Amino acid sequence: MKKFLVRLSYTVLPVWAILVVTVLYISLYVSPRMSGDIGRLACIPFGFEYDQMLEQGALKDTFFMTVNRPAELKRVQTNVLTIGDSFSQMGRIGYQNYMAQQGVHVVNMHLEPHNSPLQEAYNILNRGLVDSTRVKVLIVENVERDFELNVQTFRAFTTEMTESEEMESDNAVAEPDESKSVEAPKAGSSTNWSVERARNLILFKTGYQSPVFTATLSRDLFTCDAPRSLYFYHDDIDQGVSMSPASEEKTRLVWQSLNQKAKEQGVFLILMIAVDKYDAYQSFIIDNPYPRKTFCEEIERVIGKTPQLFMSKQYLLPLIEKGEKDVFMFNDSHWSYKASSLVANELVNRINAHSCQ
Repeated sequence: MKKFLVRLSYTVLPVWAILVVTVLYISLYVSPRMSGDIGRLACIPFGFEYDQMLEQGALKDTFFMTVNRPAELKRVQTNVLTIGDSFSQMGRIGYQNYMAQQGVHVVNMHLEPHNSPLQEAYNILNRGLVDSTRVKVLIVENVERDFELNVQTFRAFTTEMTESEEMESDNAVAEPDESKSVEAPKAGSSTNWSVERARNLILFKTGYQSPVFTATLSRDLFTCDAPRSLYFYHDDIDQGVSMSPASEEKTRLVWQSLNQKAKEQGVFLILMIAVDKYDAYQSFIIDNPYPRKTFCEEIERVIGKTPQLFMSKQYLLPLIEKGEKDVFMFNDSHWSYKASSLVANELVNRINAHSCQ
């Protein structure tokens, strides 16, 4: 028994002690200071000073509406309907709010994480939930890193509203969108005290299995203590840096399917590709060890230049090249209110140009 206890003291107990200390470190120091989706995902205690600084320049009110279920679209009357991934679910600091600030009536359709905006847009058009009597312009937004996957999983089919969806639509009322980026886990929650999070933190700190990559930039492009540090999702690279030949033809088919459905309903379709953070900043990375990403350029080559294709990179990259800081958020994978404002201006200009035709 004594030998067993001695062996236990220098084998299991040290591991247990490390886990306890790590869990306490996460709970008492890291979790209360995690901000941005990158900070929450990779357990990085960025703090909240940066968010508070950006908040001073953002809009204070929400001017557009949101619907939570497709069936609610039966009651929507709007100039612009948006549907997209997390870049379209940023609430008060999102591009829709800056469009609405200019007097454009905007309604956003909430989309659950990991759902394809391309598929959802096709579905609501195909079901007749959106037509020219209720919506003039449909903006479908898809982030660059997920575009190929969403193209590959896209399928055209007929779907009818279920009885429960019909009942939901009877009481559906659009509400102001008060959402923002995903909320940080609250201190003291089971998430903060998780042994799994302790394990993840140890792996991340040792450079193993980290969901976030880092790089050093050639100039100060963020307003923070590390103005030349770039944090971005590994998915920006791992999901592909260029379009595979097999995806090119499928991309054309998806575009044609969406565009045809929109025309059948008398709706002007705009497909917006949200450039991901790595692509936006890759040209400024010193001795860039990562592959060059050309996905945005290839999407435009495959679909062709058209007013219906909105490549956000074409507007945001020149802003970064001029030295504008915080076009994307330092601690987050999404662009900031500065980018939302610019994107909104360009979208409004494009919509106005279409209306004058």
